[in-house]
Amino acid sequence: MARILSVLLALALSASTAHAHLLPKQTATINIVGRAAFCVVSVPVSALANVDDDGNGLLSIVELQRYATDIQRQFEGRFHVRNNGKAAASVQSLVMPPDDGAESDYVVLLHRANFDEDPTHTELTTDLFGANSGEAQMTVRATHEVDGNKVSEVAILQASAPSHLFFKGLWSTFADFVRIGVDHILSGPDHLLFLLTIIVAAAGWSYWLAVLTSFTVAHSLTLVLSALGTVRVPESIVEPGIAASIVMIALLNLRKSEAKGGLSSRARIAIVFGCGLLHGFGFSSAISSMAVDTGSRLATLAGFSVGIEIGQFLFLSSLVLMVVLGRRFITSPPRFSLPAVASVIAATLGTMWFIDRVLPLTQVL
Repeated sequence: MARILSVLLALALSASTAHAHLLPKQTATINIVGRAAFCVVSVPVSALANVDDDGNGLLSIVELQRYATDIQRQFEGRFHVRNNGKAAASVQSLVMPPDDGAESDYVVLLHRANFDEDPTHTELTTDLFGANSGEAQMTVRATHEVDGNKVSEVAILQASAPSHLFFKGLWSTFADFVRIGVDHILSGPDHLLFLLTIIVAAAGWSYWLAVLTSFTVAHSLTLVLSALGTVRVPESIVEPGIAASIVMIALLNLRKSEAKGGLSSRARIAIVFGCGLLHGFGFSSAISSMAVDTGSRLATLAGFSVGIEIGQFLFLSSLVLMVVLGRRFITSPPRFSLPAVASVIAATLGTMWFIDRVLPLTQVL
């Protein structure tokens, strides 16, 4: 009977979402009702073995139908919902294309699992991460009704952190998103390169403190405003803009000194502030789909912001340490200017990123 009900539920869900996206890529939902967990999970094709016959990274309807049973088997062996450490019993899984009739680089699984007792400590573990860009994590939204109140929580699972225990409280959510913020900044080459360009522009703690404070205040402001929905800027503008900001700061670094017509420190700090506003919108895109209820949203935003600052501190501390060690062990000065070399590299990479991010827009137009 449970199997029949599960299939009917899946079919009803698929019918209601025909000709539409069932679920965005790299996301999952878990809705706990009584002793049952109803899951909708997007799984990248690159995470599945031996289902892509032509090797193009996409699954056609024919391939999906041919390997549906194998995809279900792989999913149920790699997506585990537990309560108090005990696995829920898988009842039924159903494979669906995210778009009706179109090839796609991911598939959607509708899944039901049953607990043998009322769930109190729900944990999810999975390694269904893809090999392509943007497929290294999964955003999971879980809901559970407790004493008549619906509780929601969002978690991000990664290869380095493939498990999450839900409904532990706001402090746990805060701590999780501190880690996510640190990972985001340290794995974001564009943000790190921008930090490098503003640091190498001049030496001295007073300058470093001023530009870093300016950048931090600016990106924190737009991160909060964007995450709360007060101000929105399309990602198609933000991402090329971030690349352009790297190029601009790098070119400013290559200009003559202030005494010979270059920018004053105050003007440079103002420019960094303006760039920081843009970078804040970039940070917010990473958590734009994670707002649930007000309490969870605030814990998520606060933890992510703290994590970003910790990540910046770790990166900049490593730079300072390398400079100190270099001055101690390298007795003869280099024949080239390290800030100039770093700025040339930053300008080159920033230009490449800008072109790469603008090209898709020109193709659409």
